[in-house]
Amino acid sequence: MATCLIADDSKIIRMVLSKIMGNLGFDVIEAEDGDDVIEQWKKTPLELVIMDWRLPVMEGIDVLYMIRSSTKMQQPKILFCSSLIEENKIREALQGGADDYIMKPFDEEIIENKISMLGLI
Repeated sequence: MATCLIADDSKIIRMVLSKIMGNLGFDVIEAEDGDDVIEQWKKTPLELVIMDWRLPVMEGIDVLYMIRSSTKMQQPKILFCSSLIEENKIREALQGGADDYIMKPFDEEIIENKISMLGLI
C-alpha cells in the first residue's frame, strides 16, 4: 500500500485529508511542522507528500527544496495544499519541484482528481 504524508499545522485539515487519503487506499502519516516532514521522509518510504506552504519551524517551500535537492533515490510526489493564492507562490512551488498545487478550501473530488492526475490511483 502506498504511503502518504500529510503536513499541516491544522489538526482539522490533517484529519480531513487523512480520511480522504485513507478512503483512496493510502496508508497515512501526519506531520505538524516542516522538521517533522523531513524526519518522516528520511525514515519512511513515501509515495506522496501533501503539505501546506505555511508550516511551523520550516515552511513547506523549504521542505520542498530540501527533498528535491536530496540524492535519496525515492522522490515522493509533492502536492501543495494551501490558502496562499498568489500566482508567484504557486509558480515558485511548481518551478521548485512540486508536482501540483491545490488551493484551500478543497473537497474529496478535487483531491481524488489531483491524485489521479499524478498517477497514484
